[in-house]
Amino acid sequence: MTNQYKNRCIIYVGDFDIRNQNVQAHLVRNNAKILNKLGYRVAFIGVNREASCEEIEKLPKLDVGEGNFFLEVENTLTKKGILKYKQTARGIVSFMDAIAESCDVQFVISYQAPTYAPILKKIAKWCEEKKAKYVVNCADITIFNSQPFLRRIVMTMNWSYLHIINKKYMDGLISVSRYIEKFYHKEGMPSVIIPPLYDEKVDSNYETSDVATFVYAGTPFVIKKNVSTIGMKDRLDKIIDLCLQLSNGGVKYNLEVIGITKDVYTTCVPRHKELLETNSDIIFRGRRSHKETLEAVKNADFMLNIRDKNVMNEAGLSTKLVESVSLGTPVVMNSIGDTFMYLREGVSGFKLSGDVQADVEVLSSLCGKSKEERINLKKECANDKTFSLERYQNALDAFLKGVMNDSINN
Repeated sequence: MTNQYKNRCIIYVGDFDIRNQNVQAHLVRNNAKILNKLGYRVAFIGVNREASCEEIEKLPKLDVGEGNFFLEVENTLTKKGILKYKQTARGIVSFMDAIAESCDVQFVISYQAPTYAPILKKIAKWCEEKKAKYVVNCADITIFNSQPFLRRIVMTMNWSYLHIINKKYMDGLISVSRYIEKFYHKEGMPSVIIPPLYDEKVDSNYETSDVATFVYAGTPFVIKKNVSTIGMKDRLDKIIDLCLQLSNGGVKYNLEVIGITKDVYTTCVPRHKELLETNSDIIFRGRRSHKETLEAVKNADFMLNIRDKNVMNEAGLSTKLVESVSLGTPVVMNSIGDTFMYLREGVSGFKLSGDVQADVEVLSSLCGKSKEERINLKKECANDKTFSLERYQNALDAFLKGVMNDSINN
C-alpha cells in the first residue's frame, strides 16, 4: 500500500501514563485531540507506573478514542528496569513498525522518554529510515536536587543525554515556554509554544461562601523530615507564612490545602507545627482524587501558589494554574516563567511581589471583596478561554506544515 492511500498518523511517545491520568497524560491527550481535528490518527506509546509487563498484558484494552492506537509499557526507569531496557526498546520499535505498515507516519513526537534516554536515539533513527519527522514536545527541565544521591546522579545523566539526543535529531519543537524554546533553539528550526491545555466541561455554578476562600492543590515537595526548600516545587511554607499573618491581623479567610495532611506537612516543616495547632483558618484536606481536587479549585475564590525562581519553575508552566483559570478561579501567584503571559492582572491573575508585607496586603485586599464581587470575578475569569484547544489549533497546524516544508526545502 502506497503512502497516499494510507491514513495520516502521528506517533506520540513518552513518559506519560494515560490509563492512570498523570499530568503528562493530560497534556499529551489534549494535544492529540487537536491533532485528530487536523486529520491525523494518533498512536500513543506511554507507560503504566502501577503494573508489571505481565499485568499490563492482562489489563483490558484502553479506549483512547478517535480511532487512535495505544501501547503501554512497564515503567522501567528504575534500578531493576535497566535490565529490561532492551526488551522494552524492542517492543516499542516493533509497535512503531506495525503502525507504519497500516498508516503513513508523518511525525513522531517525543514527550520525554518511556524508558531510559537512549531509546530516543533508536526512535530518531527509526524516523530517518521511515522518512518521518522527529518532533520534541518539551514541558519541563527537571532538576533532581531533592532525590537520594545515587538516583540524583543517574537521573541527571539520563536527562542530560535525553537533551543531547533531542537537540541533535529534532526537526521541530513544541514547547510550553519561552525558556524551553530558547534552551532548544536551532537557527531556522520550526517551533511553537503550546501551554498545557484544558478540555473538560466546566459547571459554572460556584459554591462561594461569605468568607474569601483560597486553595492550594499539589504536591509541594518530596516527603521527608525537615525538608530542604531546595526540594520544594511549590513554596507551601511561604504560603502558610502569609496566611498566618492574615490570621494574626484578624482578617477573615479560609485556606484549603489539598495534596498533603497537616501531620505530614508539619513533619516536613516543623517550624509551623505549634502555630497550626491553634489556627482554624488553614484546613488540610490531604490527598483527593483528581475530580475532587478540581471541584475544590472550582469552588474556591482564588488559587494561591508561590514558586522559587529556578530552572525547573522558569521552564515549566503549572498545570494547576491552567486548571484553575479554566475553572474560573483566579490565580494569586508570584511572576515565574511565562505565568503572567496567560493571566489578565486584576481578573484571572493577582501578582505577588515577594515582599511579605506587600503580599499580605494583596491577600487582605482580596479578602475584602464582597461575595458578589468574587462571583463576578470568577465568571469573567472563566470566559477568557485562555487554555482552550481551539485557541491553539491553527498554531499547531502551521507548525506541522512548517516542519514538512522545512524538510522539503532542505
